[in-house]
Amino acid sequence: MTVVVLSASPDQPALLLDGNLVTDVIWSTATTGDRLEHVYTRSTAGRLDIVLFPLAADAREAAATADRIIHRALTGAPFLAGWTPARDPPAERAPPWNPV
Repeated sequence: MTVVVLSASPDQPALLLDGNLVTDVIWSTATTGDRLEHVYTRSTAGRLDIVLFPLAADAREAAATADRIIHRALTGAPFLAGWTPARDPPAERAPPWNPV
């Protein structure tokens, strides 16, 4: 599991992304070789929390795969222009996940 947080550009901090649309973009940019199993997103103003579950040998490989997928999504979807990623937010800022 790898957590990636996308942050809006400082000039549009209240921008709200459609988490379902971003999930679709992530799935469409993931390749078979990425071995992506699940994606969860949660959107708030100026922030999008993404949890990716690639099938990987270890945490380092999972993080590298997540970075590649997110990079492809950010460069391939114009509506994501200006959003910046950060992986593994501090625990006090990490979202509470309760996937159903």
